Amino acid sequence: MKAPRSCSGELPSRLIDCSVLAAVAFLAFVVRFHGVTVPAIWYDEAFSVLLARYEPWQIWSLTARDFHPPLYYLVLHYWMEWFGDGALAVRSLSVIADVGTVLLGMKLMSLVATRRATWMAALLLALLPISIRYSQEARMYTLLGLWLMGATVTLVCWIKEPEKERFPAIYVLLMTAAFYTHYFAALCMLVHWFYWWWGRTGNHHGVLPARPWILANGAVAVLFLPWFPHFIHHLSEGGVWMTPVTIQAVLSLVWQFTVMNAWGTHSLLLRALPLVSVVACAVVLICKDDQPHRFNSLLVGYFFVPTVVLALAALIVPVFAPRYLTFAAVGLSLIVAAALDKWVRRTDVLALALIVVVAAEVQGGQAVYRQEDGLNGTDLRRDYRLDGLAAEIKKAGRSSDEIVLESLIWYLPFSYYNGAHNRLRFYIRLPLEEFWSISDRGGYALISESDKSIFFHDMQELRCGGRNVWWVMPKSVNDLMPLLETDWVPSLTLVDAEMVASLYTLKAMPASTEAGNQSIITQPPPPSAQNCPPAPSATSANKTPHSPPQSAIPPASKTHAAAKTT
Repeated sequence: MKAPRSCSGELPSRLIDCSVLAAVAFLAFVVRFHGVTVPAIWYDEAFSVLLARYEPWQIWSLTARDFHPPLYYLVLHYWMEWFGDGALAVRSLSVIADVGTVLLGMKLMSLVATRRATWMAALLLALLPISIRYSQEARMYTLLGLWLMGATVTLVCWIKEPEKERFPAIYVLLMTAAFYTHYFAALCMLVHWFYWWWGRTGNHHGVLPARPWILANGAVAVLFLPWFPHFIHHLSEGGVWMTPVTIQAVLSLVWQFTVMNAWGTHSLLLRALPLVSVVACAVVLICKDDQPHRFNSLLVGYFFVPTVVLALAALIVPVFAPRYLTFAAVGLSLIVAAALDKWVRRTDVLALALIVVVAAEVQGGQAVYRQEDGLNGTDLRRDYRLDGLAAEIKKAGRSSDEIVLESLIWYLPFSYYNGAHNRLRFYIRLPLEEFWSISDRGGYALISESDKSIFFHDMQELRCGGRNVWWVMPKSVNDLMPLLETDWVPSLTLVDAEMVASLYTLKAMPASTEAGNQSIITQPPPPSAQNCPPAPSATSANKTPHSPPQSAIPPASKTHAAAKTT
């Protein structure tokens, strides 16, 4: 029996369907909002929030200097106007987008599978750990999933009712929104093209007539033209900050989406088992696809086409990362639910199989809540958090104190938590020529021209700012201590996990008294402007040849040179 398209029909069936729908939506909200504020805001999220504080026209311009399209930041801008920019507020946008994807996934299954498959898929979608993880991050991945699942549902409706003109128009708008959210919307468009060709019957060239299908895709391309020059520029930048793909990463992908342990925790054979199981489910669906439009191939393609294409592309450019396939991971729940519905007839066996899958997802959800999922940024959200240090500095310090950070990875999150309480400074480790070549891209683009004075390369400049300076850095970065202790005395140290904030006070200077004896000036007068070295500028880069060599920079502090949102 096919699942109903809406909450309509006979009263008992209608009540059951609406009750289950409400229960699934409630479950999806609960598991995504649970612990949503526990992880600290990290670099990528701070970038999102700080960028969204700008005016819309500025967001368009600044995003052009980053590596993603602007739509998510524009949506977040207006979301923050209504709900604020706290961790709960900004992450709730991702939660709501992901719950919308769950409901749309149920709608898709109701159109192409049985009621039993639909409700199994609903449960698995609600508990999918990779979706929970990225619904708790202020980034664009769940919004992308919402647009793409909406476009896929619209495509199925268009195929079922090709005479309805609203479906191609809605499809064009949703796919355009997806491309303005993330470039990897192209992977889902490949899914749709694959299904358009594979799902054809008889002598037809596709599941839809070629002319309207090509016109719809052409309309998406035309609407994307205003951003296309920026896309070409971003494409030339590549994904050089990511590690190359490995066979272990590919084979462990489904494990990472469901069980959510780090790839190296268990044997490769065990980590590859979920992928083998999903491949078996996909084979069952393809072999038993007796529907007129072969909708099973759409479900299978929704996960496998993006995964295979991205893995192959990663052989040339390192772009294979779980977060880029978050939208495709939804296909796992659809494939498993549809395969169990077709393959398993006995209720007890079906219940046992479903319990095993749900248990794996629960394990993955617990890993997300414990912040042990091994995904990008989790260690920064857990071990290198800056919310506690920012609060402690506000209590222990004064508003006139300056706070110094030496990496963009720490600067943006601390700027988010600091607000306007203290002035922040940025110590430049790189040779000035190299620094100014990247100072208008990525996270550096958020520092306006009027704030370029925060950068400094000469430690003597700190003497011009005031008597007290906080230096915030990871525990592992200690090579700056000898430079600081030349003129400064450490007076207080605050520690939060792997981050340290040290308060330095300017050393008292000896001075001559009228009797010829030396006394100590405990409060040195502020140096005159002419005695302070000028702030570094692009034109003065060649005048400072004594920059620290790159080999002397610890790995943790090199990251600011190539800090990019992901």
